[in-house]
Amino acid sequence: MNPTTTKRLGILPTLPAHALRGISLLALLGVELLTLTLGFDTQRPTGAAPRWAGWLGYAPTGLYIGLAGGAAFLVLLGPRLPTLWQTMCTSSRHHRWGLWLAGHLVACGGFTCVTAALLAGEPAAVPPSLLWPVVWMGSGATVLLLWLGTLATPRFWWHLASQEAAAVLAASLVGVGAWGAGQLSQALWAPLAQTTFWVVGSLLRLVYPEVHSYPAEQVVGTATFEVAIAPACSGYEGVGCVMLLLTLYLWLFRAHLRFPQALMLLPLGALASWVANALRLTALVALGTSVSPALAQGGFHSQAGWIAFLLVGLGVMTVTQRCALFTVLPPAPAIPAHAQYATALLGPLVVLMATRVLTAAVSSGGDWLYPMRVVTTGLALWACRQGYRRLAWTWSWHALGWGIAVWGVWLVLEPAAPPRSLGLAERLVPLPPGLIAVWIGFRVLGSVLIIPVAEELAFRGYVLPKLVATDFPAVRPSQCTWWACLLSSVLFGVLHGRWLAGTLAGLGYALALRQRGHLADAVVAHMTTNALIAAYVLSQHAWSLWL
Repeated sequence: MNPTTTKRLGILPTLPAHALRGISLLALLGVELLTLTLGFDTQRPTGAAPRWAGWLGYAPTGLYIGLAGGAAFLVLLGPRLPTLWQTMCTSSRHHRWGLWLAGHLVACGGFTCVTAALLAGEPAAVPPSLLWPVVWMGSGATVLLLWLGTLATPRFWWHLASQEAAAVLAASLVGVGAWGAGQLSQALWAPLAQTTFWVVGSLLRLVYPEVHSYPAEQVVGTATFEVAIAPACSGYEGVGCVMLLLTLYLWLFRAHLRFPQALMLLPLGALASWVANALRLTALVALGTSVSPALAQGGFHSQAGWIAFLLVGLGVMTVTQRCALFTVLPPAPAIPAHAQYATALLGPLVVLMATRVLTAAVSSGGDWLYPMRVVTTGLALWACRQGYRRLAWTWSWHALGWGIAVWGVWLVLEPAAPPRSLGLAERLVPLPPGLIAVWIGFRVLGSVLIIPVAEELAFRGYVLPKLVATDFPAVRPSQCTWWACLLSSVLFGVLHGRWLAGTLAGLGYALALRQRGHLADAVVAHMTTNALIAAYVLSQHAWSLWL
């Protein structure tokens, strides 16, 4: 079957579909891990906990080793990844991944319920039975296996494990080694504690008039919030992890690096990790002092370390690849026009999602850093403005009609809540009136103007035509199949957390695009929906629509 026949029949191309599915599944897994971490990372079994409950404390360590091992496995398979990817696409051509996805979501819900019963329930809800740890570990393993089954067939994973047994073993050792390196690096806490506390105290004094710093007791803070930094929470395990990551990077890319200059990356990475740790401690105290002690000891405490590790490790490697001091730089290839256009369509949404993840780590209840989301996404749209010149920025009355219809569907499918829900309003009351007005202004600006443009450029400008053909800029809206419209709309619904309402909204915007063939109609319809929702929220105090 040639490409022309594929286009005419509307058959979904294998490679783009798998790429989109893989990205979506990774995002879904990241959201699930983030939710479980923020919800249960700092909790312990209630009541008189049985002996086996102590093993629950090792769950973060297991997750840490698993993530490090998974990253190492991908690095080890780097040269063979394109071949393995094509093999997976071929073997999964007729894979019924929807059933696996449904099973994964059900299993994830069950695992969350079991975890909540163990860590957040009443003492009577956790009887001293060995069945609990078996169910908990079994449900967690089932969630992971079903997620893998959604991405590819079980036969593919079995062959991969058989053929790459050495890489699996090496990656497992790297994961354990990363954890061990973190444990060994805690020995650095004693000699460097004085400097660390001096740096943290100096940074805090730039903002707060009274700072408490007791290096001997490892306590630092302000008059209203102090933290005792134990070696296990010091962040120095990040030094060991970064050193291990950079050592692996130096070995795998030794042919492209300049030696001995490249060896400087090890001390530079260690220094960057130490500085990141000092900044993390400063932000932790500032957050606990000025915003919320519970948030500082909860979500931020568990997430900031991972964010710092990723920024330092990936940042050092990215800078190295562009620095002639460390790397033998090849001639820079010309960037294809399609790649530039795809970047312009997807870039703002990627910035939006990254900002949302970062602000979620330092938010409790309400997203007080929502204005940052508006600013970063707006800057991304401005930076990519040259790529939008090919689009016809006009509007039509039927686009307004689709926006109104989607607004009605969204309200009908909104989960039942009190007609004047004050969840968000109660959190707004303690703020000064000026800040409340600023926050609401940014919320309206973002939801009505910035967010619709970023989301429509990505979903209706890139994802929808990409599901029809690899050469997506050449796809006309009339060529977009119903299957492509449905799949892109489902992904749109997943992004918004309201599965049914989001999917129907995505279909409405896709129909607005198809009717006249202009992406601007989907943008106008989306803006209309969000503007009506904003007006309804502010007039009826239906704050749950903004949660």
